Amino acid sequence: MKKNFLFLAIFFTILSGKVWAQAYSNRGILNDIVNSDSKNLLLTLKPKITNRLIVETQFENNYRTTSKRDEYKDLTGEIRFYTNLNLNKKLWLSSYIAAERLDNSGTVRNGKNRYFENTGAYFQELALNFNEEKYSLVAGKFNLNFGNAWRWDRGLWSYSIASTYKQTEKLGFGGVYRLGDAKKTGLYNFSFSTFTNDRKNLDNSILVNRDSAHKSDGKPGDTRSLASYNMGLNIDFDFGNQEKLSYNFSYLNLAVNPRMSPVKTSKIADQKGLVAGMNYKYPWRENVAFDLLLEYVQMRNVGGNSDISERYLTGNLITKFYRNWNVLVGHTSKNQGVASQNLSEISFGYDFDKTKIFDRLTLQTGVKHMITDDNITPQTQNTWGVIARYYKYF
Repeated sequence: MKKNFLFLAIFFTILSGKVWAQAYSNRGILNDIVNSDSKNLLLTLKPKITNRLIVETQFENNYRTTSKRDEYKDLTGEIRFYTNLNLNKKLWLSSYIAAERLDNSGTVRNGKNRYFENTGAYFQELALNFNEEKYSLVAGKFNLNFGNAWRWDRGLWSYSIASTYKQTEKLGFGGVYRLGDAKKTGLYNFSFSTFTNDRKNLDNSILVNRDSAHKSDGKPGDTRSLASYNMGLNIDFDFGNQEKLSYNFSYLNLAVNPRMSPVKTSKIADQKGLVAGMNYKYPWRENVAFDLLLEYVQMRNVGGNSDISERYLTGNLITKFYRNWNVLVGHTSKNQGVASQNLSEISFGYDFDKTKIFDRLTLQTGVKHMITDDNITPQTQNTWGVIARYYKYF
């Protein structure tokens, strides 16, 4: 499997061309399709390959915590490599290779500093796509259109709790059907996908082995058939002058294989999720603009256990001024029974103008305050951090 990974990675890297003239969501194949203008989704008349490389490094100093084992410095790196191979005007192949920290379930915090530990690379998405003006189809391995608050490009930590419910690495089929016009009555994108988890096919990693020791313990979505499904509705309004409003609603059903589930038989149930969110962008003044994101998520039968449910609420506001500067203020909460997590962030950033070396370069620094309460002893963590993100399209 590792040989297959290397072959595919090299194949997509050695070919290059001009980048598409479209804005990418950087949230996955389905999200790219949902957030794209279908008329301009494929602009070329001949086969062509385009790539996006996003490299980031983040430093964190957990300078004050309830437990001394949680006081440490941490330096991490992450690479996201997206490729789109246009076969013709309507058909293209997409891939997303991620290189990131892959801590195993046995990894424990001991108060020691960490520097680029446990970094491995793997295919997070690899799919064949078909596009028409009114609809698009996807087949292969892809991430689901379930929520937006886990977007990694908003601050340093505001997405970290929401990433718990991010649905990635699914094998199956998906589609998007479009109605309306964003500048008139609104653009309505209806999406549907049916899938199973990819835990045996394209899930291997290189450099560091992923946590595969527990694959015998079935997770929701591990059925061999495409019994799991996701339905979504995205609504977009474009009011002109950079003022935009979008809503996202999604329902998730992760089927459980009772023969592999570690949950007690009488408690086994399909995991279900519901998300409702909005994103509003408003240019208040010539040099000041607001970007507000709100999202609520409810998960039932977590892990296939009918006794466990979770609720998430995320809200953050980015204020952009003088084009390059920004301030983010955000808060995220998670509740599971009597246990809870609350994370607050305030950060400041700068977005450099495009040069020949990079298409985009961002710097962000800020502080985080996190409280984890298991209804016994609340744990607090105060962190200072800085992150640099490099973008290059080729």
